[in-house]
Amino acid sequence: MTAAEGTLRWGVMGSALIARTHVIAALQNADRCELVAIGSRSEERARQTATDYSIPRAHGSYDALLADPDIECVYLPLPNHLHYPLLQRVIAAGKHVLCEKPLTLNSREAQDIAGLAAERGVLAMEAFMYRFHPAWEETRRLIAAGAIGRVTDVNVWFSFRSTRPTDYRHATATGGGALYDVGCYAVDASRMLLGDDPDRVLGAARIDPASGVDMTFTGILDYGDATATFTCSMEQEPRHSVVIHGTGGWISIADPFNCPADHETTVEIGTGGDHHPHASTIRTVTIPAADQYGLQATALVDAILRGEPAPIPIEGSIANARLLERLFDVAGIEVPASDNSG
Repeated sequence: MTAAEGTLRWGVMGSALIARTHVIAALQNADRCELVAIGSRSEERARQTATDYSIPRAHGSYDALLADPDIECVYLPLPNHLHYPLLQRVIAAGKHVLCEKPLTLNSREAQDIAGLAAERGVLAMEAFMYRFHPAWEETRRLIAAGAIGRVTDVNVWFSFRSTRPTDYRHATATGGGALYDVGCYAVDASRMLLGDDPDRVLGAARIDPASGVDMTFTGILDYGDATATFTCSMEQEPRHSVVIHGTGGWISIADPFNCPADHETTVEIGTGGDHHPHASTIRTVTIPAADQYGLQATALVDAILRGEPAPIPIEGSIANARLLERLFDVAGIEVPASDNSG
């Protein structure tokens, strides 16, 4: 499919770290994207961020940002518990929206957002940027071509250390914890490869006694003829890996989720082995450097300009939220609701 023609004008709602370190620059450099404004609850902070990152306009409130007639699409990077109320405001203003994961804190809220977006005729998409990286495009191509046979097992590890006690990740009321923060990637990748609704799920969490959030979460998704396993953690040495096993081989993605925009990466394929790993034939595909955040924005803009569904359909976000709920439930963790004070 050829790329769409035209450009969409973006506004950023809030100056969260992910926006400042990754997404603002990506929007400024992405095809068919023009970043025109940033909004914050503090006019001083909005002006400072606009100055620091060469953004043309600063708005001292979210309402002012949404009232800007030049903005057609909003990027929402704020803490998890604010997504639902702010998504409602963005959609009511008639803007398309790219929202950081998780889209909402539960499936009911996600269904509400889907309904509101459909009524208003705008696209609302959850920001699983990794899906747009060429490494994942190559992986999906290899699987579709039968390079490893039928996929039978997916294994994901996603860990880092969260060392700031004031971070929203360390509070249950703001949607903190490892499963929401990075486990959602593992669940999304598993769904992408194996389907939305496993027959059963198992989960266990290590809970921080002070904050009550899950610092490490291990889950098993049992699809009957296939299984996904994952560990996500906010308290371990950073390690990101995805290994996909099939009836005829395996695929390993070196940088599956957070590959820097200026780094090339690799996808390895192992096939033809028997009883010992050394018997396998290992083929390595080098993947050129790419900005997955910019590719994500362009893909959404292309869909908007062509009048097509979002490249990550909101129905998938509902399914992801539903599966996260099942994992929380089996681990004995209560699923929070969002803060509607927004």
